Amino acid sequence: MPEQDTPSPLSLKERLALVYQRLDQMPPPTTAQEAFDRLNTVLEEVEDEYSGVPKNPNPGLKFDGHMYPPREDFTEYTADGRILAVTKGNTIEALPDGTLTISSRKTGQPVYQRKGAGQSLTLDNEAGLEIQNPTIAKAFEAVRQAQQGMVPPGTRAHGRSQAPAPRRNLDTPHRSKDRGPEL
Repeated sequence: MPEQDTPSPLSLKERLALVYQRLDQMPPPTTAQEAFDRLNTVLEEVEDEYSGVPKNPNPGLKFDGHMYPPREDFTEYTADGRILAVTKGNTIEALPDGTLTISSRKTGQPVYQRKGAGQSLTLDNEAGLEIQNPTIAKAFEAVRQAQQGMVPPGTRAHGRSQAPAPRRNLDTPHRSKDRGPEL
């Protein structure tokens, strides 16, 4: 029986470029759900084809060499029709008109953006947007601050990085010695 001709694995950067290229070859999406579903489908197709790593049916948070769509617990559907998601390295925002923006969590800069073809709506990026999931809210706020040139968390204005805060158990009350009594 002849062996199947399987493509050799591509690097993570090459696979992402292929995902974005395939998305650009499709007609523009008209809804947030269509944009989000297309991203997830194309990502899975490219990973199955080119990662060289078998798909884990129940992936954890640790990177195994295979990229996966955003987890359900890191995805939020907002009242104004947006879909917001957070991955290890990016934030994903799908607008009601199908516009899709993927931004780097590290720099705040878009790494992929595509205008949707749906009915344009005027959305206020700040007022009225309530993000229920604190992890998603924190990630999108950090990206917003980076986009506005504000100092990202963990760095000082003059460019020197602060030491990261020690990890602590969030299930137990914590009070800094210099903050006075806990309220």
